[in-house]
Amino acid sequence: MKTQIAPFRIRSLTHVIPGVVLGFGSFLSSSTALAQTSSASTPPAPSHSATTVTTSTTSANGDEKIVVKGHRPAGAVLGDAKPIMQIQADEIRSYGVDTVADLLTAISPETRSGRGATGNSPVVLLNGKRISGMQEVNDLPFEAISRVEIFTEEEALRYGYPADERVVNIITVKNFRAVRMRAYGSTSTDGGGDDGVLGASFTKITGDRRINLSARYEAQARLLDSDRGVTPPSASSLYANDGNIASSTGGSIDPSLDALVGQSVTSAGVPSLTSGQIPTLQDFTTYANAPHVSSNASSYSLQPRTHDLTLNGVYADQIFKDVATSFNASYTHSDSESLQGPARGILTVPAGNPYSPFSRDTLLYRDYTSVSPLQQRSHTDTVHAGVNFNGDVGSWKWNSTGSFDRSTTSTNSQTGLDLSAAQTALTDGAADFDPFSALDRSWLNSRLVNYGHTTGTTGKITGLMSGSLFSLPAGDVSTSIAPAGTLTEQNATSVSQGKFQKTHISRDVGTLQINGDIPIANARKHVLSFLGKLDGNVNGAISQVSHFGTLGTIGGGVTWEPVSWIQFPLSVTDRTEAPDATDLVAPRIETPNVTTYDYVTGRSVQVTTISGGNRNLHAADRHEVSIGTIISPTFLDGARLHVNYVRDRNHNPVVSLPTATAAIEGAFPDRYQRNSDGVLDVVDLRPVNALMEKRNEWNATFSFSRPLGKSPSGKDGHKHSGGRYYIVLTQVWRLKDTVQLRSGVSPIDLLNGGTIGGTGGQPRHEVELQSGFFRNGFGFRLVTKWQSATSTLASTHAKSLFFSDLATVDTTAFADLGEIPGWQNRNWARNFRIMVSASNLFNTRIRARNGAGVTPAGYEPAFLDPLGRTVSISIRKSV
Repeated sequence: MKTQIAPFRIRSLTHVIPGVVLGFGSFLSSSTALAQTSSASTPPAPSHSATTVTTSTTSANGDEKIVVKGHRPAGAVLGDAKPIMQIQADEIRSYGVDTVADLLTAISPETRSGRGATGNSPVVLLNGKRISGMQEVNDLPFEAISRVEIFTEEEALRYGYPADERVVNIITVKNFRAVRMRAYGSTSTDGGGDDGVLGASFTKITGDRRINLSARYEAQARLLDSDRGVTPPSASSLYANDGNIASSTGGSIDPSLDALVGQSVTSAGVPSLTSGQIPTLQDFTTYANAPHVSSNASSYSLQPRTHDLTLNGVYADQIFKDVATSFNASYTHSDSESLQGPARGILTVPAGNPYSPFSRDTLLYRDYTSVSPLQQRSHTDTVHAGVNFNGDVGSWKWNSTGSFDRSTTSTNSQTGLDLSAAQTALTDGAADFDPFSALDRSWLNSRLVNYGHTTGTTGKITGLMSGSLFSLPAGDVSTSIAPAGTLTEQNATSVSQGKFQKTHISRDVGTLQINGDIPIANARKHVLSFLGKLDGNVNGAISQVSHFGTLGTIGGGVTWEPVSWIQFPLSVTDRTEAPDATDLVAPRIETPNVTTYDYVTGRSVQVTTISGGNRNLHAADRHEVSIGTIISPTFLDGARLHVNYVRDRNHNPVVSLPTATAAIEGAFPDRYQRNSDGVLDVVDLRPVNALMEKRNEWNATFSFSRPLGKSPSGKDGHKHSGGRYYIVLTQVWRLKDTVQLRSGVSPIDLLNGGTIGGTGGQPRHEVELQSGFFRNGFGFRLVTKWQSATSTLASTHAKSLFFSDLATVDTTAFADLGEIPGWQNRNWARNFRIMVSASNLFNTRIRARNGAGVTPAGYEPAFLDPLGRTVSISIRKSV
């Protein structure tokens, strides 16, 4: 199935769609307003009033007629899809979360989709309707949520999204008001890595009116290598605090030194002499071919120092009887600072210098610990604004959203010392300049710095029209039509090694997606009853992407429900995807002293990494098949099982290549630079197109949730939260995961010793078990995760790396003081929560070993997981 429609060009679509959508929303809003002018003073109807189910029965003599009308539940999604999981309010309370953002993190295993690019975040709806952005719901407190429903990827099609994301529908309560304050702090039991959060918000929900204002500040402390007692591998064996000498042309330093030692000397440590003392060749014999080594663990960050401030505001209301709107604005500022190793530099010592005993020019490699370490700093500012309209026109529903996002990121990376002034003094033979002694700080004030600055702006307008086209014997044929227009501007500038580069891309995308749901069989309507319920789906999308032309998506599937408690969804999709604009034009950033393992030589080294964009990336073509089973057994109330199989084939996927294996270096030799001794020196991480990626996987989710007793009533007559316990078990079982980099090169099997990452290949199995309960004000949550072992096979067993499996346990205990019996009428305790958590309770970490059973430098457990066990306490009060 070929989805790239080369002859067909719809470039004008990108200009037409925004106008159509704006006009479409304005027309519907104005026409609805005119139609309702005579009843403007009437209170808004409930949001579910427009959707009814009516049945009628007439007696045999025709004299009596009974009419039954039913309403869809408030906040229900489009269509009649059944959720694969429902989370009620009392279960949400038992998760111990603060906001919707925390809840989505907690349930991420259940919302994970194995389709498309793995790790896709779900589509989030609010009361069955689209939102303009996650900022609209992230800060809603958990008390404002009535229930949460999770749907399969097919439901995303009804809302104009591709079928590679699961759908989460958040239903709010009808009335809610609270001012919430929260303080949070955490630290690691091994010491350091402190984190603190202060937050405040105001939330008010009255029917369709919703106001949410929030502010959040988070600070994270820096964690150094020395805090964990680990030592990074040297960037080169020649850099050291005392300095090392090497030839400026490679090979032997000096024939006379070779004669004294009796062998060729290619490197030598600087002897320890008093300042101003002129060394002799004899002084260097002690350290001939035995250069100094320094650790400098306090000059490296395992975790950067960060500061984040977020301000967010949302206002939503019903502006006409059948039209609701929301507006959202947010601002985020982030700072990050990390240490990248000691300040260092290279000086050329001329043969004729008074302090040089050599007959040839030599190079002096040295770390200068008398000045502060090299630093990398980044600053990011992000602004978001979104507006959202939802309305009804008869039995049809429409939506129109607009959003604007702007982000600026500045990064400066110190790569070394600018020793040009010192080099001049050395070249001129200044008698008072001893290069082998401690240099005065005045010579070390200037640094070599690489700069990068990125500005990204995205404007997007989308529309959605959904409803029933006509009826068939088995039910209504419904459709969703979703036009969208996106304009993206990316500007990037960088200064690397004194060279200025500037890149720019302007991308406009026009998309039209059409989805159709066709009922085929329906036992309730006596249509092909032997099949139970069978619904078909066809969908397609066409996109005009600047610089990439016309890209297409086509798909279809069926959902078979032989009985009411079991479903079998089947989906097939073929689509062409353009790479992200950031992958094309991100600025070139060089980061020194990054630890990596060189599988070619079997050594851990520190390299300079190059990140940024690649203007030569091509579009990827993905073909995907998904088969699932959803079981809600009637004999086990509250239980659901969802099993899904995904087969994914992706041509020209975009990948990064951080690891130097023989296969990867052979396919992309220009991405790896080695010095004259064959030591890996520079790794280019900028994305490339691989030839083919193949994935097959099973994923399964079993959930079970039951209430614990009835909701108690306090002396004030108000009902308080009841109890509930739950169990959620998720598993991912990867059957196949290979990447073929180029034609003629064998595929890399990520499940059997292949890798394109730094910590082995892909785990074949991943399991997560969540359980918890809440009753009488006390709650407890337990999360256990396990992933299988991985490995990376090199040319020899000794050079290969083997990574252990990993099992972690997270626990959370909390108390809602106002729900504790006897405290329910105490004002100070009402809506007061204290929570204590322990993450990675048993302080387990992945263990890495080479074929000889030795952990390579840079792969100690603290490097793979700097924090380990962390404990935290949170205090939360709402009034």
